[in-house]
Parts: sequence; structure tokens; C-alpha cells
Amino acid sequence: MVAPTSLKEAPPRSITLRDREHIASSQYVELIDHLRECGYGFNDKKSLGITSSVSGEGVTTIACNLALHLAFFTDCRVILVDANYSSPRLHQIFGIGSKLGLADLFAETAMESECIHDLANNNSGTLPRGLRRRIKRLSTNSNSPLLSRRAPSSIDLAVLPAGEPNHQTAPSSATRYDFIETVQSEFDMVIVDLPPMLSQAQHGVNLGSLDGNLFVIQAEQTTDQATRKSLQAIQHRGGELAGVVLNRCRRRFL
Repeated sequence: MVAPTSLKEAPPRSITLRDREHIASSQYVELIDHLRECGYGFNDKKSLGITSSVSGEGVTTIACNLALHLAFFTDCRVILVDANYSSPRLHQIFGIGSKLGLADLFAETAMESECIHDLANNNSGTLPRGLRRRIKRLSTNSNSPLLSRRAPSSIDLAVLPAGEPNHQTAPSSATRYDFIETVQSEFDMVIVDLPPMLSQAQHGVNLGSLDGNLFVIQAEQTTDQATRKSLQAIQHRGGELAGVVLNRCRRRFL
């Protein structure tokens, strides 16, 4: 993880936005193709949570890169939501200084306009400088008809940070459901960075209100027991499994 003081100079090492043929980006393009084959990014399935058994398995990295690649290599308008109250990182990765976010919307102490940061409208000015350069370079790629129509340094992505939750009061299921319904009406795809399933962290988003959930397994690290418990927890909380991602695998499986 890059220190917050250096975020403006270069993107975090976890950001892999490259040309779609680049090996770092091609894996996310393949994941997007799989999701779209399953109906995600269209009218029927718009919201996707990403979670794991425990922290440190790469959920935030995958959420960020999946959202960035969806916003760049498809015609989807994407919002990336940080629902991991115990370890929020999206505001640091995207250089967002505001502390208002999802928790404040649930508490009804802030407006959507104060919490949602539209990176397309502000010319990506809050993004780390290195990431802005990548976006500009990809946007002017003459080999891609979709990307060549973009304005330099633009990206069809919005970010909603976690905010500061009040641990004394948790949002009701109805409030959480209404929020998902609202953002789904404004965006083509909603990517939610969720807390680990086996942690005691507060879950601000009801899994049952999402169209599906990706479960991340860290290769050679996540145990079978933790995986079984986590998948059972997803089902118990009303969540639907959209797929499993094997992360940090040292070799490529065909």
C-alpha cells in the first residue's frame, strides 16, 4: 500500500489499469466477460458485492480494478462503494479528502451530492497523478473506438467512501435496501467493497439486496474451513454467490 502522502504522485501498486491485452488487465477483462455473460452490467443485474473470509485477501484491490476496468472497457457507468467500515481504503486510493460517505447517508446526516465523488465530472482531478496519466493514455488510444471517444483524463466512475459509522446505531434493512435501489437507478453497475465474512465488522450493506457476491480466496492461504464457513455465512445472510476469484495465484490455470 502506498503511503497517503504519495498518492498524488503515483497510483497505488494495486491499480493495474493497462491496455486490455496487458496480462495485468486481461484477467479483469476476462472476469468482466464472465460477469456480463451472467447478466451483470445490464438491466437485470446491476449490483455486485466483493468479500472474503478474512482481511488481507485482496478484496479492495479486486473491487478497485474491477470498477476501473468496467468503467473503461465497457459502456457501463459504475459506482464503487466502500462498505468496509473497519478498514476503509477507497478514499485513500482515489485521493478523496472528504470523510463523508456511506455511513453518513444511512444516518441521514449528509446528502448524496456530498458523499458521492463523480470522477467523470471533475476531470479526474482527485486521482493520483500516475493514474491520471494512464487514463489519458488509454483514452486517446486510436485502436479502441470506445476509448478514443473519451475526453482525456475522463473516466465513467463514481466513488462512495465509507464515511464514519456510528456504532451505536446500525442502518435498518429497509434503509439499506432503499439505498441499493437508488444507486442502481442512477448507475449501470454498483461494485461494493464488503468487510470479511468471518470478521466482527459491521455490515452496512444487506447481502440480500445485492444481485450477487464475488468471493475472494487467497491462493495457498485461505483454508477450506474458512471458505466453507464464509460461503455458509453468505447464504445465511441472504446473499447470492456470483462466483469465486482465486487471488495471488503463482501460476495461470487454463
